Amino acid sequence: MADHPIHDDDMQPIVESFVVETTEIFDGLESDLLRLENHPDDDELVDQIFRAVHTVKGTSGFLSLEQLSVLAHHFEEVLGKLRDGKLDFQPAMTDVMLNAFDFMKVLTQQVIDRDLQPLELDDLLAALKAISEGTFDPDHAAQLEAAPDPGDDDVADATPDDDAPSSDEEAASASDDGRGRAGSAPDTIRVEVSRLNALMDLVGELVLGRNRLLQLISDMRAAHRSASGDADAHRFEDLLRELDEASDQVDFTTTELQSAVMRTRMVQIGQVFGKFPRVVRDLSREFDKDIELVVEGEDTELDKSLVEEIGDPLVHLIRNAADHGIEPPEVRKKNGKDPCGRIRLTAAHEGNHIVIEIADDGAGLDADALKTKAVEKGVLAPNEVEDMSDAEAYQLIFRPGFSTAEQVSQVSGRGVGMDVVKTNLATLNGTIDIESTPGEGTCFTLKLPLTLAIIQSMLVKSGAETFAIPLYAVSEAIRLEPAMTETIQGGEVMQHRDRVLPLIRLDAALDVPVPNAGGERARPLDATGGRNSYAVIVNVAHRRAALVVDDLIAQEEVVIKPLGDYLKTVPGIAGTTILGDGQVIMILDVGEVIQMKSEAATRSREATLPAASAPNGTS
Repeated sequence: MADHPIHDDDMQPIVESFVVETTEIFDGLESDLLRLENHPDDDELVDQIFRAVHTVKGTSGFLSLEQLSVLAHHFEEVLGKLRDGKLDFQPAMTDVMLNAFDFMKVLTQQVIDRDLQPLELDDLLAALKAISEGTFDPDHAAQLEAAPDPGDDDVADATPDDDAPSSDEEAASASDDGRGRAGSAPDTIRVEVSRLNALMDLVGELVLGRNRLLQLISDMRAAHRSASGDADAHRFEDLLRELDEASDQVDFTTTELQSAVMRTRMVQIGQVFGKFPRVVRDLSREFDKDIELVVEGEDTELDKSLVEEIGDPLVHLIRNAADHGIEPPEVRKKNGKDPCGRIRLTAAHEGNHIVIEIADDGAGLDADALKTKAVEKGVLAPNEVEDMSDAEAYQLIFRPGFSTAEQVSQVSGRGVGMDVVKTNLATLNGTIDIESTPGEGTCFTLKLPLTLAIIQSMLVKSGAETFAIPLYAVSEAIRLEPAMTETIQGGEVMQHRDRVLPLIRLDAALDVPVPNAGGERARPLDATGGRNSYAVIVNVAHRRAALVVDDLIAQEEVVIKPLGDYLKTVPGIAGTTILGDGQVIMILDVGEVIQMKSEAATRSREATLPAASAPNGTS
């Protein structure tokens, strides 16, 4: 179909406009169809769905997208009769309409990919026609073929494949062409005109401030050249005072401008949350459970780049709650609980972060069962779980290959889902905490920065280098005394607030030069040597540790600059930034630093582990 209009260069602006408009329609259409299932008498809702499908029909017809146009036409006829009161709604119709919606997404994705392929639509079109003619048999809805995957991994990939590439591999592959997924839709965002007006006003203020600074600098140079007495000295002091005032004004305007630019990138997290009513509906049917999804905080805003990345971890957590968390209706009834389980998905702002909670009122986590399963699967040795707290046991579900499922189902049991959650959150510089009460439920709390471009950081000194530690990963910083540290299984740890934290000496972990008195490199000293004197308590995803540094310098807002090709593979470094004095410093990837320490400790233990005590009896 090389001669199709979507391949015509002159038509590309129209095609891209079609993709943007249709994608936005689809963002709300699925949730509207699910609402229609529960509120079939809502005339305004029916009108809204009708207008959406009518728009898709018209624009697809203009672009000669025959299958999409025909499908939308049949869909529109059903909605038209519902709107006119000529058709009585049946719950099974929702299955057919959702199936039609899925196929419309697939056909639109073909336009995005510029690869039109005919789909088998006869059964679906026949079902839509039967509904509009009043001859629909509800049993036919269950016999319809599911739509192929339209490329939306967040929702459609309900069957993980052990041989499929990992999330990291997919990300690396996606980044090869610099556009994300091949054939992705145009990367656009809608911004309110009021925000753009405010942005323009601030730019105007910044220009005025810049002009004033330039004029003052010129006046100061002239005053300096002609300085000959007290009057000129006073004039010079006056100019310095005015320069300070102008500098303060530019500083204020720049801060406001930065905030305004960030707001133009903000989108509502409802774009992601809107997918989950359908996911929960499908899962509840698959598991033969009655599950209600409660969504709150859909209007909470965060950076568009985070919205695009947070979907996958949330899908895995929702699936986990539906599969492992919510019990079957008969079990809930026996335990005196409402047969209908509830999953609560909420979002809210907390300072410079967004907090997302996924809570269920299911069976909760059994710490002892998790420890037993970890030993059975060889994830941990028996002696490693003896003194493990419940909170630490909960974190076992994030271990690669760990699963409590006795059988592998379509959505769980392979031990890959929760590991993906941990990996993706670490990439987004986020943290995750678990609270659980057996018999009452489990709550996962995700904490993410509002943006990945500009961050608050703690500047620290380690050896001869200065580093920036992202502040969202920092819990607190304390002075490290020699008596606070000890060695367990060959690794340094410290006791802090009833928890044992691994110590990571930053200079040793990153091979930082440490000058001695003669200016030459010296070996790092331990806490008793008095050089490393502060412990910065950090946590990313489910991991916590104490970074040992020489000095705490300041808290400062920094702009993240990406590493070049030569340095991008350096472990433990997320990027660079430039300080006010022109110094270029590294920004730590805290999650990777902790991972490096964990892997080193594992290799050390394995090297000293007696063959007879190796997990699963292997040496």
